[in-house]
Amino acid sequence: MGEPKTKPSYRAVPQGQSVIDEIEVHRKNLPPRVVYIEDRTNPRKPVWRHARLLYTSETGGAIRRASWAKVWARNIKRANAYLAKSGRKVRVPEGTTLHDLRHFYASVLIRSGATPKRVQMRLGHAKPSITLNVYTHLWEAEADRTADMMEAVLSDVP
Repeated sequence: MGEPKTKPSYRAVPQGQSVIDEIEVHRKNLPPRVVYIEDRTNPRKPVWRHARLLYTSETGGAIRRASWAKVWARNIKRANAYLAKSGRKVRVPEGTTLHDLRHFYASVLIRSGATPKRVQMRLGHAKPSITLNVYTHLWEAEADRTADMMEAVLSDVP
């Protein structure tokens, strides 16, 4: 564990009620645990400290990077089984990474009309230009409605 890369990385990300409800169920069934972890905030001087974690390994410790792939693969299988059982056609594509979820989140925000500044803040990018460099193609994929915008404003002009 270490510090986030930038100050904007420290942020609150609003969640829908369904996510809040699921986290509450998780906390009830698997309360946060205090574990002893290596803190690499300063990689030259790592220290061991206690941390309270909401998600832990099957043995109750911190989830290590090396074992994350197994945890992730199991969760994808569970998600796809749930989706199949519920009759939905959508599936989590094979090879999907945790970082892909971040891109999915940004894509949904953009498609739903979020501004570049709002997406930047939610992703924790230091500057809107970073967000635009990565996601401009999604804003450009929108139908060009600029003519309709002008028409709406000028339609009442005699």
